[in-house]
Amino acid sequence: MNALDQIQTERIVELIEQMVAIESVTGNEQPMTDWVTGFLQKLDPDEIHHLPVEESGDSVVAVFNKDGVGPAMLLNFHLDTFPEFAGWQTPAFEVQRQADRLIGLGTHDMKGGAACLLAAVEALIKSGSPLTGKLVVAATSDEEDWSRGAHALVDSGLIKECEFCLIPEPSSPQTLTVGARGRHVFRLLFKGRTVHSAYGGGINAVVDAAKVAAELDNATPAELGYNAEFDLHGTQCVIGLKGGSTQVLMPERAELFVDRFLLPGQTLAWAEQGLRDAVERAGISGSYELFVDERPTPAPPAYVVPTHSKFVTSVRQILAEETGVTADDIKLDLARSVADTNHIAVHGGVPTMICGPLGGNTCEANEYVLIDSLLPVAKTYARAVIELIGRPAV
Repeated sequence: MNALDQIQTERIVELIEQMVAIESVTGNEQPMTDWVTGFLQKLDPDEIHHLPVEESGDSVVAVFNKDGVGPAMLLNFHLDTFPEFAGWQTPAFEVQRQADRLIGLGTHDMKGGAACLLAAVEALIKSGSPLTGKLVVAATSDEEDWSRGAHALVDSGLIKECEFCLIPEPSSPQTLTVGARGRHVFRLLFKGRTVHSAYGGGINAVVDAAKVAAELDNATPAELGYNAEFDLHGTQCVIGLKGGSTQVLMPERAELFVDRFLLPGQTLAWAEQGLRDAVERAGISGSYELFVDERPTPAPPAYVVPTHSKFVTSVRQILAEETGVTADDIKLDLARSVADTNHIAVHGGVPTMICGPLGGNTCEANEYVLIDSLLPVAKTYARAVIELIGRPAV
């Protein structure tokens, strides 16, 4: 039996059920790490590595055909999920099959996708599909927080030879995600002058911050930039304003936090200047300082894989065939938000795309994945490995 014949929907469902039953909220991924380690060890990889991540679970990496002479490929998924939010109508950590879907925490983001990937790898290895290149399978922790697991992977050097990376993040119908916007978080510290709040005078830092927040909220789409190829704008959102107290004092300090998503080609310096221009227009009375990306890992910049590259054209054609459409029907898209994808693509230097199953209520109560979308994704992964780093297709 060849690799593709070995990939069955019920096997993918079985893997999803096993993974959802393991609680792996960010910061508590180790039980999931241990499960994935056991799964990969049964496939007898050439190497298996644990990459410690502080205050989280280890990332785990398996290497197959480590001495391969062809191009190397990375298949990656993340281990963690968001917490169980209010509103679940079924047990969050027990998969429920209802009509066309599987309901459970993480079924769509991204244990459903992880099951597709693992089922594909399992079939490839057990069928003895010949590889000319090295295959790296990595499960990373802390994706929903700071992507420290992805940076441990990058820093390990285990993916430095990889020329392709596929990640089964949630996807839209007939879509291949070839890049993503980047994200930067700015903090503006406003400085005023305090006086007794019952008297006049002084400089109210909270009012200055509020003026700038209002100015930023009125930004036009043109000011935030537009990418015509992917029909996508940049965005910004005021995500926090802190300052003052219940004391009878005019606040002399206030902080404003701005979440800014940039398109490929937009620079951090350009975004920073846009914020400074907004402060100027707001006409504040005091002074301010601007800080950016105060985080334990580098920020996730925007990126895009060249759309005419072998990687894009090959996976696009395979996905089309597995979903019963033409290659032109597969839309090339940019992810609106960020993920480990940005870090692997930019900081790791590995061209990275998203191809995952369909679902809904992602990162909400009653999350689900559509059963019929699982098999095409798993087969797409197996065929992509065969075409990009294997010998003639099975």
